Amino acid sequence: MAPRWRASAAWALLIEALILWPNPPQVPPGWTLDWFGWVTLDKLAHASLFAVLSVLIVRALVVEARPWWMAFAGAAAFGAFTEIQQQFIPSRSMELGDFLADVAGAAVGLAAFVVMARTRRELSR
Repeated sequence: MAPRWRASAAWALLIEALILWPNPPQVPPGWTLDWFGWVTLDKLAHASLFAVLSVLIVRALVVEARPWWMAFAGAAAFGAFTEIQQQFIPSRSMELGDFLADVAGAAVGLAAFVVMARTRRELSR
């Protein structure tokens, strides 16, 4: 594996470890978050994990001069895979909302990466 892919692979393994954890800790009472009836801490955790994953993938792809949308497609596909995988874990469940949070997080991560990359280029002129 090329060194530029190691961070992406390590992050994907972290996500897998979290998914395979049979009884993860629950959010303590009083720490709950429920915006608009669907944005919960669980969804924010999904979005955050996949935002980081998409940035790590796009950084590896930039070295290979590949387009950014490949990072989005890869992160979204991995999100779909992880949701399908959870269907077969007794204490877990497959949820469309979790997949949508994964995809939204990947999009936000990529958008942040693009903005930061453009800002760095502007500052370096």
